[in-house]
Amino acid sequence: MSEDLPKPNAETYLGDGLYASFDGWHVRLSTQRIAGETDWVALEPEVYRALRAWVASYPRLKQHMEGE
Repeated sequence: MSEDLPKPNAETYLGDGLYASFDGWHVRLSTQRIAGETDWVALEPEVYRALRAWVASYPRLKQHMEGE
């Protein structure tokens, strides 16, 4: 059963050492460094849309990223 939103700050492993979570506003992407520190970036909705639009502006990149 799918939920409308992930549980707050619950991390999901995406692959390649990258985790995703949602804090109620941002999609947070994080990764652990060797020293145990966490690097993360928070994508606001408009930045997430900008990333998707950037990928879509390059048809071969979009095809590659979406597995078409």
